[in-house]
Amino acid sequence: MLPGAGSEAGVGWVWSRLLAGLGDATVLTRPFPGRAATIEGAIARLPATERPRMAYVDVPRWMSFVGRAHSSVWGRLEYLTWQVLALRAARRLHRERPFDLAWHLVYANVWIGSLASRVGPPFVYGPVGGGVAPPRGLTWSLGAWGVGYEALRAAARTAGRWVNPLARISWGRAALVLTQNPETRTWLPASVRERAVVMPNAVAEAPPVPVADRARTHVALFAGRLMPLKGVHIAVRAIAHLPAWRLVVCGDGPDRDRIRRVARSLGVADRVELRGQVPHGEVLRLMREEAEVLLFPSLHEEGCWTALEAASCGLPVVCLDRGAPPLVATIAVAPASLDLTARRLARAVLEVDTAAVAPNVTSFGIAARRAQLARLLAERGIVAGTYASDRATAR
Repeated sequence: MLPGAGSEAGVGWVWSRLLAGLGDATVLTRPFPGRAATIEGAIARLPATERPRMAYVDVPRWMSFVGRAHSSVWGRLEYLTWQVLALRAARRLHRERPFDLAWHLVYANVWIGSLASRVGPPFVYGPVGGGVAPPRGLTWSLGAWGVGYEALRAAARTAGRWVNPLARISWGRAALVLTQNPETRTWLPASVRERAVVMPNAVAEAPPVPVADRARTHVALFAGRLMPLKGVHIAVRAIAHLPAWRLVVCGDGPDRDRIRRVARSLGVADRVELRGQVPHGEVLRLMREEAEVLLFPSLHEEGCWTALEAASCGLPVVCLDRGAPPLVATIAVAPASLDLTARRLARAVLEVDTAAVAPNVTSFGIAARRAQLARLLAERGIVAGTYASDRATAR
């Protein structure tokens, strides 16, 4: 976890803060170099009622050293090792001061599983994702690297669903499973589905920006890592059907060169601007001041952080009807063939009303989400009202 970060680290921080407002929360995380001081400093600036208690657990130093050189496969082993060590520490803390709940926050992958289910008290799992598959009609548009990645991911999802004992134990022991999107809830076994509730991990830390009439800039914005699954190549094709529009892309990644080639082949290279990695504050400024729409055609986006940030900035969101982004989107487009999907996205960009009230993001605020969780825990009989003690794991 890390204050102000994106992805899993940011989720761990925001949700630790969220849960600490419900009760006395102890958070287990790794003390990556320099991270502990940053975390402690950020906690000190929080209201006293929202400060989690930190417990740092790390893997052996040699394992981290090897992991930096072999991050893909070794990283999984490193994470599982951390879970074993975190379980030992959590059980010790539970004996010293019994917890009312054990809660796994990140990694937010439903088919990996969590040893937090073995701590002792009732277990809450999530929000987790991992159940969204890419549309079949668009999979072959991902290129050789993207298709290979999706094939490996599909195999891992299948193995996790049927073979991984840790995942099945986690689902079986969970009193409540929070899923980031409807597809992940549907992906779970029927016996688990009745204990699962859709609740994306995106949380709006600041109040939404009041919506005002936007200037007609004809700028479509994409923000995120440039991987085939993010669908930027589809956004470029949509821009080809919008001769008056430009696409500004904030982010970097292995799909950058292919995106450039697609833009050149379609004759829109002069209207597709790849800005590379952009500071988060600058992305938010673009959302508030320059962009007319967020064009976010990710093929299997599990969460909706980027879409929620755009909506919070009063920026309309156009996405594919896949995963969590449709939960806060202005228009969600049904995926089809590559060309038809691009045409549908282009039509949605033209149809979106930039003067309309942005999607209601109030329910994603920290206070609202905290109230939702307290109510959900009470309704499910997991705790009576707000709970007095909580244990959250966040790597």
